[in-house]
Amino acid sequence: MTQLFTLNRKTTALLLIDVQEKLFPLVENSCHVMQKIQMALHGFQILKLPIFVSEQYPQGLGHTVAPLKGVLGDQQRYLVKTAFSCLADDVAAQVLLEAPYQQWVLIGIEAHVCVIQTAKDLLMQGREVVVLNDAISSRSVYDFSTAIAEMRDYGVRISSVETVLFELLRHSKASEFKEISQLIK
Repeated sequence: MTQLFTLNRKTTALLLIDVQEKLFPLVENSCHVMQKIQMALHGFQILKLPIFVSEQYPQGLGHTVAPLKGVLGDQQRYLVKTAFSCLADDVAAQVLLEAPYQQWVLIGIEAHVCVIQTAKDLLMQGREVVVLNDAISSRSVYDFSTAIAEMRDYGVRISSVETVLFELLRHSKASEFKEISQLIK
């Protein structure tokens, strides 16, 4: 059962997992997922929250897709890995675990491989994990749905981009409310 918690802007970071050139076009609902990933990235930027990005074996799978690189900007650091879980790679694990964030929001691909393994490893490190089901995908809808069910069983909180952005915003009087509202429309 998922432990009840509310995201806190002081302790929350976003992790974009492996949305790369050779694999992303093959996943289910890639256009919709791309829109939601971009919305999540823009939302975290508006809220001035940290964004981490991983790339799985970019020599073979290519780099992060151009539309996302455009949103992320030139200063974004990419955690290159060959392990499926971001925490099974020594360098990526060190960066993520030494970052001062207790709560991690995960988006990316593939749900049943890199996303689920990263989520599980973050949980085992005592972190709180939210996976945005509208901003992840797999090549197969069956793998996607199985991953969602397994992650929920492990204690991962399953949510959506809009839910999380408004949760982090907390109030309509927040200075970023109008900008987030425009992003959602």
